[in-house]
Amino acid sequence: MGSHQPPTNRSFYLSLAASTLRFAIIVALVIGGIVVIDQAFPALSSGDGGGGGTTPPITGGTVGGTGGTGATGGTGATATGPTGVDAEPPTTEGVRIAVFNGTDESGLASQTQLRLEESYGYIATQAPADAPAAYPVTTIYYNAPKDKVQAEYLAGDFFKKLDGVEVVRLDPGTADIDPSTQLAIFLGNDYAALKSA
Repeated sequence: MGSHQPPTNRSFYLSLAASTLRFAIIVALVIGGIVVIDQAFPALSSGDGGGGGTTPPITGGTVGGTGGTGATGGTGATATGPTGVDAEPPTTEGVRIAVFNGTDESGLASQTQLRLEESYGYIATQAPADAPAAYPVTTIYYNAPKDKVQAEYLAGDFFKKLDGVEVVRLDPGTADIDPSTQLAIFLGNDYAALKSA
């Protein structure tokens, strides 16, 4: 049987270097993970809070409100466009949309849908249709929380000449909207007035 020899200085330093290297790798992985998670979920770190605004979502199986007040009824969250000067626009290619005309101007939804498909690469999930009620203000409903960035970008880019485009969360299972739709765009009288000016 061999005898046990005491550790040498060399083995001590190798062990210390290996431990330090392992610690550095773990720290780098933790920091890298934090950066990746922060980049993957920018809406969570932007102060959204998920509390919602004062706008009641559309409910009851139909889109729109009653009495010509539109679906929002309240003040809703007003879109301000991308935050920050160097904000990178989201990729719009393949985003699924549905366009509804909440005005008296005939063909407005069709014209707008065509422009959105050509300019942004959006894909329509259904034919353009009339909204079940009048919309005084253009409103963009987003389906999932991750779609809110797309809705805000659209409000701040395509509808940038409008003052109060509302961005509101869509209630799941809303009738007349294909469930695969990411953005349901309800054109309001503000947009019709801008188009005819």
